[in-house]
Amino acid sequence: MGMRLCLELIATSIQQLHELEHIAASSASSSEEIETRNLNLEDAVNVLHASLTELEVCQRSFAGELDKYRELFDFAPDGYFVTDANGDISEANRAATLMFGSQPIGQNLENFVYPTYKEQFQILLGQLQRGQNIKSLDFRMQFPTGQPFDASFTIISIRTPLDGRVTGMRWWIQDITQRKQEIDKLQQSHQRLEIRVAEMNAKLNLMDRQIRVEREEQRRISRNLTRNEAKLRAMMQYSSDIVNILDIDTTIHYCSPALFKILGYLPEDIIGKKFVQFIHPDDLPIFQNFLTQSVDTLSVSIPIVMRYQHINGDWIHLESVCCNLLQDANVQGLVINSRDITERKRTETALQDSELRLAAIASSMPATLYRLAISPEGKISIPFISDGLIDLVGISPRYAISSPYQLLDLIHPEDVDQFKALIKAGFDKLATFRHEFRVIAISGEVKWVQNIARYYHTDSGSVFADGVCIDISERGEAESSLQRTNELLRAVIKAVPVAIDIVSPEGKVLLWNAAAEKLFAWNTSAIVGYPVPSIPESQALELQAAILDTLAGRPLEEFPMTFQLRDGSWTNVSISTVLVHDPHGKIVGVLRIIDEVGDRFSISSDYSQTIELEQVHNSSLLRSGTEAIANYVTINANTLLNQYKIGQRNFAGLNLRGAYFVEANLQQVDFSGAALNGSNCSHANFQSANLRGADLRGANFQYADLQHADLQGADLRGADLRGADTTGAILDESNLQGALLSVN
Repeated sequence: MGMRLCLELIATSIQQLHELEHIAASSASSSEEIETRNLNLEDAVNVLHASLTELEVCQRSFAGELDKYRELFDFAPDGYFVTDANGDISEANRAATLMFGSQPIGQNLENFVYPTYKEQFQILLGQLQRGQNIKSLDFRMQFPTGQPFDASFTIISIRTPLDGRVTGMRWWIQDITQRKQEIDKLQQSHQRLEIRVAEMNAKLNLMDRQIRVEREEQRRISRNLTRNEAKLRAMMQYSSDIVNILDIDTTIHYCSPALFKILGYLPEDIIGKKFVQFIHPDDLPIFQNFLTQSVDTLSVSIPIVMRYQHINGDWIHLESVCCNLLQDANVQGLVINSRDITERKRTETALQDSELRLAAIASSMPATLYRLAISPEGKISIPFISDGLIDLVGISPRYAISSPYQLLDLIHPEDVDQFKALIKAGFDKLATFRHEFRVIAISGEVKWVQNIARYYHTDSGSVFADGVCIDISERGEAESSLQRTNELLRAVIKAVPVAIDIVSPEGKVLLWNAAAEKLFAWNTSAIVGYPVPSIPESQALELQAAILDTLAGRPLEEFPMTFQLRDGSWTNVSISTVLVHDPHGKIVGVLRIIDEVGDRFSISSDYSQTIELEQVHNSSLLRSGTEAIANYVTINANTLLNQYKIGQRNFAGLNLRGAYFVEANLQQVDFSGAALNGSNCSHANFQSANLRGADLRGANFQYADLQHADLQGADLRGADLRGADTTGAILDESNLQGALLSVN
């Protein structure tokens, strides 16, 4: 309003000045005109004077208003300054001066921009110079001290009226450092809040899952409880035990259905009655004590046995346990479980009677019965030993049971180690052992004892041995006497000047005296316990025939023979044989007495071969009708085939391991008891052959002819019988484990 009035006064003043110029320029032709011009001029001057007066008043008003606005400009809280188009500051208020220093006017605004933002400021200034309209933006500035601060600019471009070219800029600046810090804090707080919210959401989700899991668990527990209740009802319904719930005064509050099966009462008939009225009067003190202990403790009581009256008047033995559930709100009573043990009591009575009878029998037997036990920890004990121990060694069974290891002191010192070894072997192998040893009674008498014991395992892991010790002192003395006689006989045999040996039916040398060692030049230690040493095949067959004849009951007496000795020389001998039996009549072997009847001599090679061939043809053949000695001597397969061709058929008991009989013709041959294990007999002809009891393990009988052959009791484990013709063959009691047979 004031500005418009001022402009009107100035326009009026200018118009008056023009009028004054026009009046002054006009010429006056008369005095009237001059007077009129003067009056007009005076009026114009007055109007101009009034206009100037008003203009002065208006000027003073503008000056005051300008001072007011300048004061507002200077003391505004935000910075305000004016720059030219290049950014040089021409005007700045107090706030801007405080921001940029005491003399910011004349300096370029770029000097107050933070170094890292100067390039960005130059780009901004170029955009403003090109006339781009940028109203506001945030920038990083710096105080005169170099400390940075964040500023927010509002920019107004100053343009020329004609072409709109930018000649300067007005800048309104605000320090937004604190506001930005508050915004940053607010953002950080917002981020923390978001994190907190996320954590709370996670916890809520976890709690929700836990609640769902707990609900599912509750439903599962509820289902289980329902099933368990159903099971419990079914168990109570079909259980063989009686379950009673009693009050403290033995009033029955509940009884399971098993009561009817065991005692004949219906549960509903006894509920409300006293439990004690069904107990045998003699057992009431036991029950009173049982009840007192059950009330005083919360655990399950020790089982007791009492008699209960059946509905028919009989007394039934029941075993009962009690659990105190008086404090349990769901039960509030004493729970008594009872089971029928009447049959068990009868069994226990019968067992006691049996044990008494057994004890009476054991005490009357002329032997000592015992039971020996070893625990898993290796501790040995004697649970039972009969009174026969008193007659045997003179100590009581009670002492032996309390001190089992003291019995070792009663065993003869020479037999202690053997006794311990046999006991250990029995516990290890769990078999039946029979052995004899000596004991020394309390009186000092030495007795021979035969011990027979059976060792076995129990379910608890312990090992028991049930045995009997029999006094065989009389037999022991007789056997000792016989042993001394045998030792004397052995000494006599070794001392006689003629060669004597004993050969077992299995072909092993049992005795070989010094004369035999001298005659045959063999060391006794290398012969005794082993097969007869290697000698010429013809002599081996002849000696075998002599042994077979003796075993068949035809002993020889001074039978003349010619022997080739180990050094190659020859000698004439006479041989006599006799059977040797043990005390029980069993054949131990054949005793041969070989007496050298002439001087030793040597013969030419041709003559030796002639004699050997004659011996093979005339005397080395096994006598017909004799039984062979198993594995007595090894014979060459070709020699055997030659003997078969000249009519020999009895080769029983020979050692023919690994023999080669491929495509051989051995009809009706006698190989009973012979060792043919590992032999190759493929495509061989064994029609009607006697192979009874022969060792044929691993033998090859592929495509062999075994028609009508006698293989009874033969060991054919692992034998190859593929393609073999066994028509009419006798295979009773043969061992065909692992044998290869033809598939029909």
